[in-house]
Amino acid sequence: MHGFYQGIEVVKDLCCSAQSPDVILLQEHWLTPANLHLLSDNIASHYSFGKSAIDDRVTLGPLVGRPYGGAAILIKNELQMVTECIFCADRYVVVRVGNFDYC
Repeated sequence: MHGFYQGIEVVKDLCCSAQSPDVILLQEHWLTPANLHLLSDNIASHYSFGKSAIDDRVTLGPLVGRPYGGAAILIKNELQMVTECIFCADRYVVVRVGNFDYC
């Protein structure tokens, strides 16, 4: 995404398209832990699993310099009942949707 605000419009267009994918993998959203809700707030058709890569930097004080990292997976709302989060880290997220694993 090269930052949430740089890439969110492309993700919204993808989610609203006629052939919207069931699973969307995102990286480099640069969101702080307090702002991860922005993924769910801006995309109503999908729900998200994700983590900030700058947890430790935020706890040390004001964020200085360019942010980095962050991984998330968006899953279509219709698949929520068959989706399970296996592992969520700052650099990768693993979920199981039905009989498939997405990393």
